[in-house]
Amino acid sequence: MATLWNRRFAASDASSFANGAASTLLSSAISHLESRRKVLPAMARLPRSLTLRRTAAFTAGGLAAALGLTLLGGGVAVAAGGLNPPAVAPATVFVPSTVPDRVILTPTATPQTSQSVSWRTSSDVTTPQVQIAPLTATPVDVAAARIVTATTTGFESNFGYRIAHHSATFDQLEAATTYLYRVGDGTTWSEWLEFTTADDAVGNFSFLVQGDAQNDNKAFTSRALRAAFEARPYARAVVHAGDLIDTETSDAEWGEWHEAAAFSNQYLNVIAATGNHEYYPGPELSKHWDAQFEYPANGPAGADLGETVYSVDYQGVRFITLNSTQAFNPASLTAQTEWLEAQLAENPNTWTVVAFHHPVFSVTSGRDNAVLRDAWMPLFEKYGVDLVVQGHDHAYGRGNLIANETGLPAGADPKKSHTGPVYLVSVAGPKMYVPDPADANNWTANDANLRVVGRDVQLFQTVDVTDDKFHVEARTVDGALFDSFTIAKASDGSKLVSDDKAWATGPGSTRWGFDDSGPGPVDPVDPVDPVDPVDPVDPVDPVDPTDVAITLSTAQVAPGDEIQLTATGLEADERVSIELHSTPVQLAVTSSDADGAVAATVRIPADTAPGEHEIVVTGLGSDASGRIAIIVTRVTDGGSLAATGWAGGGIALFGILITAAGIAVILRSRTRSRSAA
Repeated sequence: MATLWNRRFAASDASSFANGAASTLLSSAISHLESRRKVLPAMARLPRSLTLRRTAAFTAGGLAAALGLTLLGGGVAVAAGGLNPPAVAPATVFVPSTVPDRVILTPTATPQTSQSVSWRTSSDVTTPQVQIAPLTATPVDVAAARIVTATTTGFESNFGYRIAHHSATFDQLEAATTYLYRVGDGTTWSEWLEFTTADDAVGNFSFLVQGDAQNDNKAFTSRALRAAFEARPYARAVVHAGDLIDTETSDAEWGEWHEAAAFSNQYLNVIAATGNHEYYPGPELSKHWDAQFEYPANGPAGADLGETVYSVDYQGVRFITLNSTQAFNPASLTAQTEWLEAQLAENPNTWTVVAFHHPVFSVTSGRDNAVLRDAWMPLFEKYGVDLVVQGHDHAYGRGNLIANETGLPAGADPKKSHTGPVYLVSVAGPKMYVPDPADANNWTANDANLRVVGRDVQLFQTVDVTDDKFHVEARTVDGALFDSFTIAKASDGSKLVSDDKAWATGPGSTRWGFDDSGPGPVDPVDPVDPVDPVDPVDPVDPVDPTDVAITLSTAQVAPGDEIQLTATGLEADERVSIELHSTPVQLAVTSSDADGAVAATVRIPADTAPGEHEIVVTGLGSDASGRIAIIVTRVTDGGSLAATGWAGGGIALFGILITAAGIAVILRSRTRSRSAA
């Protein structure tokens, strides 16, 4: 959809450019001819019929050139696949309407049975409401959907238009249940979206972590926010470490932050901490914060910290959010520290994550947040916090106290393992700072080990939670693994943090967690045994397990091309059929070797339709089978525009021909005019 959107903009821009170019070409041609004063007087001496023919020829040629350039522009736009639209005033781009935008989910204190949602409209909306319905595979029964009335916070934006933020909380929900919802005013609605309530069990979910976004969010930070959601599309939450925007008053920057996240904010719970830029230029907290983030009111009593300090318990993880910007005020620091200790001391959860903006160990710029370190780090260490998420330094850093590298379990290597909390600093946006020297920095000066450091890289973190493991991966926006570690926790609460390899999958990789099989179809003949390995009544049972493993030399192939295939798990020396599905086409019949393996080269039929297909390998003696997906691409000609990415070849090529013809008519007419003169 995004590509189509960009192409539409591109087509419009390129067509406008082409029209302008055609006009310029005609004007230049006329000016050139007029400047050739010898031509025009000579034309005046010609017979009137010849002059009219010459004039008509020039006109026809010019129109043909204009039409050709217009068509060429349209073709180039399609081929380009998306050009940035011209700059538009933010007040025009972000002016609200009655159509809901900036829809965002935020957690309640009881995420098993309730869920909060907020969104923005113009102040014309006076009956804000949400509808909620159970997840179904059929169109939503709107008449049966439950309606919840929302509250509204309105104010004037920095651009002068009034905006209204609406918030509502669903209650009386079932745990571990997926619901559909939409927001609107009873007439104008958003699309149907979905969320899943928390389970009562520990683990079996994923969440995301993002450092500072702050600058150029739509253009650059979007890569990190969307890549994270792509990596764990069924993550349940995202933790932001502050500085979501640069200027707290800017409605445009808040709009770009929402657009950067695309629809992920509407599917997972956003757990955000404030940074110093939520108070810039300030000095008060951005009025956008409380208006668009509906957080539990369980922070320090009487500390005037609003919805910036809070906690959420979610499937065995206690998420604690602090306000480090206000903590530089002694009274606020005292209130937050006392509240923090109570949250840690009375924590029934297996895992603990604390998020705030300013790091206890800075990575860049010679910074030193000693006030925070002295007040909070002893509590993190005392109560065994698992992960401390921070931002502010616009670089990556991960480490621990050196004291936690001693007394490790037998076999643990202190170069790769430690106990105690993990202190993590990250950055999602494009603004970058230079890390301090490895041998002289805020970590080494405070008896801490900066194990991993990153410079000039946009990152996101995925966290996979089970009942006894807590696995964290930091990846660059191109998906490459940058850092990875796992916290393993025993039943007595003791734990070990170790560098680790990437996990192939996490609970948030599929809708069903680690069990990615889903509910599956019911065997129409034998409904009480849908996964029987041998079903004599229904031998083509669609859910019978397959035991043949297949690998291909490529996952994409053009019609008529060959691919190499290997398969294992067959019986020794049995005949093997290799087919292309959906409509079965036999590609080869061969035999397995003594180990039950097959290696073959097969050709995809030249008339195969482009799209998704499957290669199916079946043992003709054992009936063992396996299948693997393959994409058949469109036929391309190595010398054609299509083969080099030209997506508008037909229109544009016609435009080129028309342009050339038009110019030829003009030049030919000029030559004849000179001859006649």
